[in-house]
Order: sequence, then C-alpha cells, then structure tokens
Amino acid sequence: MPFQNEFDDGKQPANRATGAAMLATSARGSMVAIPAYNEELTIGSIVARARRHADRVVVVDDGSDDSTAEVAELVGAEVFRHLTNEGYGSAIRDCFEIARDCDVDVLVTLDGDGQHNPDDIPQLIDEMRESGADIVIGSRFARGAKNGTIPRYRKFGMKVLDHATMLSSGLRVTDSQSGFRAYSRKALHAIDVNQNGMGVSSEIIIRAADSKLKIREAGIVTRYDGIRDSSKGPVRHGLDVINSIIRLIAQKRPILFFGVPGLFFLVAGALLFLRALDVFNRTNNLITIYMLGWLFCVGVGLFGVLAGLLLWSVQDINVRATR
Repeated sequence: MPFQNEFDDGKQPANRATGAAMLATSARGSMVAIPAYNEELTIGSIVARARRHADRVVVVDDGSDDSTAEVAELVGAEVFRHLTNEGYGSAIRDCFEIARDCDVDVLVTLDGDGQHNPDDIPQLIDEMRESGADIVIGSRFARGAKNGTIPRYRKFGMKVLDHATMLSSGLRVTDSQSGFRAYSRKALHAIDVNQNGMGVSSEIIIRAADSKLKIREAGIVTRYDGIRDSSKGPVRHGLDVINSIIRLIAQKRPILFFGVPGLFFLVAGALLFLRALDVFNRTNNLITIYMLGWLFCVGVGLFGVLAGLLLWSVQDINVRATR
C-alpha cells in the first residue's frame, strides 16, 4: 500500500526523516518524484505515464487542499504529504531526501500540472548515461525541444532568470527554471537544497557549479494550453528567484557582494569631500548637500567593507572546520 506521511509544523524535521526512511528500500534503480500543489486534475495521468519509465514514483504533496494526494495514491504513487503549503523548494528538498534514503541510481523530477510529458523521461536518463552527466535539464529551448506557444512575458522572464543564474554560477544553460530534470546519485549527495521557494531551480545549478558537477540539457516537449500559472504569479515568481540568487551570491562571495560596493561608496564619499573642500576654499561656505552625501557614502561604504570582511572570515573559518 502506498505510504502517506502527515506531520505537524512542530515536528517536521523528525517526521520528514522518518517518512523518507519508510519509503526507502534496499533496491536501487530509477525514481520519479513529482512535487505537486492542487493538481488533482492532472496528477493521475502524470503518475500513470511516469510509472512506465521508472521503478517507483513518489508524489510530494505540498499541502494541497484538493484531492491531489488521493488521486496520486489511486494510480499507484507513494505519497509524502505536507500539512501546509511550504513552497516548491521544500517539496524538491523532500524529493532529494527520499531519493537519497532509497539510494536510487537516478532521480527524475517533473511538474505535476501536465506541462511536462512523462514520455520524455527516458530521453533525460539516456542523455545522462551517454554523456556521463551528473544533471540533465529538460530544456524548452535546447535543440530538439518541441513546445507549445510560450507566452512572450514567460519567455522574457525566463531569459532574465537564465542570465541571473549564469552570472552567479558561471554555467550557461538555456532553461535554468525547468523543473524537468534527472539527477545522478553523485548529484543527490553533493547538493544540499536550502531554498523553500521558486529559487530552488537556480540554487541547484549554483551548488552544482560549486561542486564541479557536469550538467547537460536535453530538448523536451512542453505544453501550455490549459496549464494554469504558478500560484504566486509570474512577477512574484521571478522576484522570488532573483531574491534567492542574490542571497546565494551574498553567502558565497561576501567580499564581492558587500566589499566591492562598499569601496565604491568610500571612493564616492572621498570625491564628495574633495568637492566640498574645494567649494569651501573658494567661497568660504560649506555646501550642506555635499557634506550629507559624504557622510552617507562613508557610512554605507564602511558598513559594506566591514560586513564583507567579517562574513568572509566566518566563511573561511567554516571551510577550514569542515576539512
């Protein structure tokens, strides 16, 4: 009988581990994990088709208030439930934890809204085996991709997020926000997912780059007719991802994120001070706006430089402690 785990907020960490362990078996192989939130109309067909291409299918129901979990169970999925909606990133983190506990060879994640075609699962797994990649991203823009008409606002938002992810990771991918991906055992153990929101897709790429994992892309079939937008809406979705990327950069490169802007403000403050001094020498008057600008720039600059150095020192200590 498919396993179903429910837990309250006060005991989530312990119950998460217990639930994942109960799903685990000693057998390896392939697993498809589907994060889902209010997808009762589509989850049944997604699970049924995914079962043809994997040894087991798991649905992480992220606090749905419809019959998503019940439908998934009826068609043979193992269901892991959140009592409240915690976010897409939280559901992906559980997918990773379950796959690690089951010690699978390959984990494939895809959306439960019908946008992705489960019949493309073998294509991602084959690409992984042939190329030796640790992660294969099902891309809507890679060669061989077949898509319905992607709304222009979606395309624009995707490209903005692709470039933001590339700048922070150094990796060029054509579809950084695709949730249709295959992960090797090595990738599952190398990547520690922390984001709860939509920024998790970029976070995984950034952490994969840090771990020197090999990433490839495979063209997939996607559809948009009848697919509802993210529950957050495209603008909030994009801002969530950008915010996550900024936080990751601040954590990884504090000198770059805080120190460099701090130096810029200190230089600007010095220039304003020299300007104010020049005006005073010529007119014997202090220009208030110059002095206020000088004080502001020096304050912000000192804060940035000191914060960057402090965070860099803490980061260096943590790195040394984990060696």
